[in-house]
Amino acid sequence: MKVNHSSIQIIRFIIQALFMLGLVFSFMPKYGIVGKYLFFTILLFGVFFCGWVCPFGSLQDWMARLGRLLKLPHIRIPDRFQKYMQLSRYAFYVLGTAGISFALLNARGAFNHNLFAGKLTLIAGIVLGIFVVAALFIDRPFCNYFCTKGAYYGLFGVLRPFGIQRDDTKCIHCHLCDKKCPMNIKVENTSFVRHPNCINCTTCISVCPMKCIRYQLARGKQGLLPQSDKTKLHSKS
Repeated sequence: MKVNHSSIQIIRFIIQALFMLGLVFSFMPKYGIVGKYLFFTILLFGVFFCGWVCPFGSLQDWMARLGRLLKLPHIRIPDRFQKYMQLSRYAFYVLGTAGISFALLNARGAFNHNLFAGKLTLIAGIVLGIFVVAALFIDRPFCNYFCTKGAYYGLFGVLRPFGIQRDDTKCIHCHLCDKKCPMNIKVENTSFVRHPNCINCTTCISVCPMKCIRYQLARGKQGLLPQSDKTKLHSKS
């Protein structure tokens, strides 16, 4: 059965909106409980919580769309910096487990747990506002560089047997999947996305003009740079 890839994003938006309404009107279970139940699915299917459920992640997505609608500058961190900056959320996670807290930077917690419960402090509100405004210009700034919960989930999703797979024989290397990925993952350089930052938003699937990217059971050699891409990279260097 063929899947209308654009409909995936519509379904995702509806699910995001439902969980956002659940947060605002308090008719959904606590997100810690949701994340606990979804944790077991991460081992098989990767991280869906961040891309489909987390209200603060959804808010950043919507702010990014608003920024594009307003034709604001879209800032993409250069690859030479991104490959190091994307490690920051794992550094915060390690420090957190060691007892060094960065609660002030936890904008996700401030939004998901404190804002609508009336427990948001002034400083936390300012930090939250900075991330929300930054999302107009940068894709998911908090998720990419500061979310320790996303880092925790992502580490367990690396070995998932189901995920996003790219058929290199059909790929025309238009770079759309790379440009549109909100987590700055180089989808075009992989056959199976095992990057711990992947949130299964399926944006790469939706924008692919050749429909060569699918969500499916891993086949063949996964997560490696295809030989054709290796040759191209060597020829450029």
